[in-house]
Amino acid sequence: MAQHNTQEIMRLLDAVVNDSYQVVEPESYSDQDQQQLVRTINEIFAQKQQIHDQHRESLGRSEKRLREIIETTPVGICITSEDGIFEYVNPPYCRLYGYESQELIGKHFTIVVPESHRHRLNSLHAEFMGRRWELRGEWTVQRKDGTPMNILADAAYIIDIDERPKKVTFVVDITDRKRAEEQLHHTVHRLNEEIEQRKRIEKIKVEVERIIQHDLRNPLNGILTATELLLRDDLTDHQRELALLIQESGKKLNTMISSSMDFVRMEEGTYELQVQELNLVDILSDVRSEIIGIARSQGVKLDFVMNGAPIDWNDEFLVYGEEVYLEDLLVNLVRNAVEASSEGERVTVSIVTGDTYVIDVHNRGVIPSEIRDRFFERYTTFGKRNGNGLGTYIAWLITRAHNGSIRFTSEEREGTHLVVELPRIPVQGLLV
Repeated sequence: MAQHNTQEIMRLLDAVVNDSYQVVEPESYSDQDQQQLVRTINEIFAQKQQIHDQHRESLGRSEKRLREIIETTPVGICITSEDGIFEYVNPPYCRLYGYESQELIGKHFTIVVPESHRHRLNSLHAEFMGRRWELRGEWTVQRKDGTPMNILADAAYIIDIDERPKKVTFVVDITDRKRAEEQLHHTVHRLNEEIEQRKRIEKIKVEVERIIQHDLRNPLNGILTATELLLRDDLTDHQRELALLIQESGKKLNTMISSSMDFVRMEEGTYELQVQELNLVDILSDVRSEIIGIARSQGVKLDFVMNGAPIDWNDEFLVYGEEVYLEDLLVNLVRNAVEASSEGERVTVSIVTGDTYVIDVHNRGVIPSEIRDRFFERYTTFGKRNGNGLGTYIAWLITRAHNGSIRFTSEEREGTHLVVELPRIPVQGLLV
């Protein structure tokens, strides 16, 4: 009989653990010790239920708060399946495009894309889902009434709660900004020969950039503050992933907005470098992560060498400057080298340490003779369908801001070497 009762108690405990327990009346057992054990098991079950109820209530509040943030943020947000089908759109996204949510859910995302661009955008979506890299850029889309709209979009790859891959896209309307940029470009072209008028245009440019920065930064600051508060709550893994995704995308957009004004100040010679002590190897690792997808898609091998040997990604070599701009400098140069390479070729990034850091980006391509004399000037480009001629100019600005130098050699036998030399000593308070 004792053995039977012991087995029964173990059965009850196992039911508590597996959430299949039904409360038992202690008086159904004749033995007082068994009755006391049953009472104890009932108390354990009640405490467990209380904890579960509190946890569900906390998750419910967090989920409600997350939904409120997503649906009230001024940034349009949509989630599409791996086949490009809308699965979620927030109210700001609907307002941007002029649709009701039920008109988009279940439809292919190209419903908001001009017909002439649909094939290309569909191919980019498939490429994005296959390679799982983040995608940022400016695009032309169309509202429900057919009017075009320019957007700044930031997309990221996630695995949703249904364990299927999805694309989350954050959208900001920059139509007014593009219109202002186009008007400014036309004005610059028309008044290019007159120095005094060019100065006036530069002032207009700075003002336009400031307006853009102000108008976009205010809602972004709200997003970043809200997600920071949200991440302090008790979230599920999926909720935390979405909140972190919103936060990271907001930070990226914030950086993109800030950079435009910083480059204007670098041009004017008024930018003050915010110096940090950084590990050059970590910066190179970030550069590699950003470029490796492009290199693989073109069949180009990417090598990193430190002092003549393959780089050890655990090494530390201190460099002083601003991390975001040192990374931007090297990304520009390495990306250009990869894009100028043919399938099967190598791009080598060599670093030599001494009194200075000498970073040599080498590829087998040759810089066209038509642009060599003005290679680091603004708007210098040749043969690139989508080139804007700003990559090497920005690299030159950033190098100058860090009290460094940049140069190149380019010939048929040796290919092209782009060489950046950076100081190893701090340059606190440097004005460029």
